[in-house]
Amino acid sequence: MEYNHYNAKAFNLHMIKTNKFKTITIMVTFKRPIKKEEITLRSFIHHLLLLSNKTYPKRMILAKKAEELYGPNIVSKEHRVGNYALTYFYMTMINEKHLEEGLNEKAISFFTDIIFNPNADEKGFDKESFKIVKNEITARIQSLKEDSSSYSLVRMLEQIDPDSPLSYRNGYLDEIDKIDEVKAYEYYKSMIHSDLVDVYVLGDIDFDEMKHLIINKIPINTVKINKHNLLIKHNKIRRYIKTKLEEDKVKQAKLVIGCKITDLTEYEYKYVLPLYSNILGGPSYSKLFDSVREKNSLAYYIYSNFIRGDNLLTISSGINKDNFKLTLKLIKKEMDNISKGKISDEELSKAKENILGTIKSIEDNPFHLTVNYMWQSLYKLDDIEARKKNLFKVTIEDIKKISKKIKIDTVYMLHGGDTDERD
Repeated sequence: MEYNHYNAKAFNLHMIKTNKFKTITIMVTFKRPIKKEEITLRSFIHHLLLLSNKTYPKRMILAKKAEELYGPNIVSKEHRVGNYALTYFYMTMINEKHLEEGLNEKAISFFTDIIFNPNADEKGFDKESFKIVKNEITARIQSLKEDSSSYSLVRMLEQIDPDSPLSYRNGYLDEIDKIDEVKAYEYYKSMIHSDLVDVYVLGDIDFDEMKHLIINKIPINTVKINKHNLLIKHNKIRRYIKTKLEEDKVKQAKLVIGCKITDLTEYEYKYVLPLYSNILGGPSYSKLFDSVREKNSLAYYIYSNFIRGDNLLTISSGINKDNFKLTLKLIKKEMDNISKGKISDEELSKAKENILGTIKSIEDNPFHLTVNYMWQSLYKLDDIEARKKNLFKVTIEDIKKISKKIKIDTVYMLHGGDTDERD
């Protein structure tokens, strides 16, 4: 693979040349510092753009044109990444080298038309499309509680710091009725004018041809400067763990623990932290799986996960509510064992091989590979080959050292009945 970066001033163009796939994948990302009051409004945009545009004002017309272009797969997503709101659109299309000359330009025109030529005017977005999206977003927000695992994670993050982006949900019902077609369109125009934009193109491409094509198809002219830190930093560490237990109609209690991470070196952030999480709560060889689930039969599942943008490590488990105290005790014990360096060479080796397998699998999927370059850019990570190499340099002492920078902040449990809150 060969990587080429071009600064188009109004946006960054990242091009990755590889002959591994018969497709070309294009991703356009928009990001800005997140504001709670904009979250619900922002979620309307990527849904609206995929429904219709001025060139293809109806779903059926849009779908028919996609068929003529051999069915490019077009999807949009939105996330909170640390202190930023991130919205991205991606398209995977057949490379014209395998079909017909001129297909690349036609498909890219179709894709950029979807993003930059919305079905809107001075009266706002198309009313029919807006109504469909409003109903979809309302239903999504209302369904959060139906997934008790996701809901428990959201509630835990709200307990850590209610004033931080950590606590922000991906939409709020009380904001829905404040949003209309005009307000949504005004926000869309502010995204085009103010958001930081990156474009990623991956496939068997010619750099000069693709650069010329993309620059002519992306109508963004405003130069922006990134002045904000992507990563959330924790300035306050609790002296005592915050515990919050809530009752609801759930059969299986959901335990979620949030651990703040502070003062990591660049090396620890890139390489040691993923291994720490894998050894603590990764696959079946991990300490939590072995201790909490296998030896003591306390959990239906248990795993840990680190959230890079939030400098946060979470531990999630499905348990019987009566096992709350013992489960928490064992989790603390295993974290303490790591801090004392009680890690075997086999545990470290298995964790490295597991992460290496994940890294290698990225290279087999064009979408995952494109997203990988996006994360590399956002988090300033090393490329895949460097990651493969540096991963095996991490020692048990490195993991022992980093454990002292990981502090349990909040313990949250959603359960179906009375339980003892003391630990």
